[in-house]
Amino acid sequence: MGVGPPSSLAAVGDAPGLRSARYERQRARIVEAAVLLVNEKGVCAMTLQEVAQALDLTTTSVTYYYRYKEQLTAAVFEDTLGRLHDMVREAAGAATPQERVARYVEIYFDQFARGLRGKAPPLAVLSELRTLEDGARRPLLAKYQAIFRDVRRLFGEVDTAERKRLFSARAQLLNEALFWTIIWLPNYPLSDFHNVRRRMMDIFENGIASAPSSWTGSIVDPDAGALEDAKQDFLRVAARLINDIGYKGASVERIVSELKITRGSFYHHLEAKDDLILECYRHDYRRMTRIQQEVDRSERNALFRLAGSIMSVLTLQFEGSHPLLRTTALHAMPVGLRQQAIERFDRLARWLAGVLVDGMGDGSVRIVDPMIAANIIISTINSAYDLRGWARRQPREDAIDTYAAVLMTGLFDRPC
Repeated sequence: MGVGPPSSLAAVGDAPGLRSARYERQRARIVEAAVLLVNEKGVCAMTLQEVAQALDLTTTSVTYYYRYKEQLTAAVFEDTLGRLHDMVREAAGAATPQERVARYVEIYFDQFARGLRGKAPPLAVLSELRTLEDGARRPLLAKYQAIFRDVRRLFGEVDTAERKRLFSARAQLLNEALFWTIIWLPNYPLSDFHNVRRRMMDIFENGIASAPSSWTGSIVDPDAGALEDAKQDFLRVAARLINDIGYKGASVERIVSELKITRGSFYHHLEAKDDLILECYRHDYRRMTRIQQEVDRSERNALFRLAGSIMSVLTLQFEGSHPLLRTTALHAMPVGLRQQAIERFDRLARWLAGVLVDGMGDGSVRIVDPMIAANIIISTINSAYDLRGWARRQPREDAIDTYAAVLMTGLFDRPC
């Protein structure tokens, strides 16, 4: 018993080719149902039973195709990475860096719209890759690294160490800005996607600063003068561990082991691990507010204040001792807590949009869509933690200047 597909999925006497086609179609249906649940609940919360219920199947019908949840989860990311790589390969056929990037963005937006219309499965949230066990995670990360290298080549040949560093920063900004659209793009009507894409591409091409050579800023330490308490040690270690190995890997046992304290001490300060993640986001929001308040004291123009904020956060992300918590933790949180964290990102986006509008008023910032630009800034500074290795291979000031310049002046070489 149990050696063939459930009787409801195959008819007696089917030809081998027909059975094979049905088998692959059913596997694709299961992956499509699973990606929706992964994006909604996160890998840890998704179950095979829920996948089966979404398809009106029994759990046994699902386990015939994917015996374990880990196998299905890996298939979800395999599918997304394959489709993403196809997009990059298609875009690579265009003639110039600008045309290649524009084509990549166009294909990505089209895929996003098809997913919202139900015409194609959505792409899985790739940050959830971090939640997988090493054996499943490593080959999938290798596939993403191959995609990243191909995205980097969209900007040209990587023929010197300097160009490799620069093109890596550009590829990171581009990919993370596209991935972050899952948070804010659904707020726009599908009929306006063309205009949103056009405005986003304008920022990619020309940056934010009105004069490419005029941007600068002062770096602020958001933790200077802040009152120390025992909870901050939890937050510092938790943020680093969650950023590195995901929510599941950053167990209470591992946190207390690094701090050399007892579990009782942990639960004295925090009731549950979910509270820790939310408190990390709250703490980050307070740190961002301190940066904001400090740079706002300057009488310089809005671009100076904006650059100072960005460079200050990049310093936190590149140093890595107490970074901001990556959005990789969002989908591991219960839906209610996740919404609270997203609301904080929304408030940050609104503050950034306000500074951008001020800059348009004083002439230091180009005329751009402030909310799109704000979300590009958020995705850029948030994901900078992943470039710590890149930053270590050069002077820290050079790394901050290079990465910030990609935001300020755009993704492409300017004519001499």
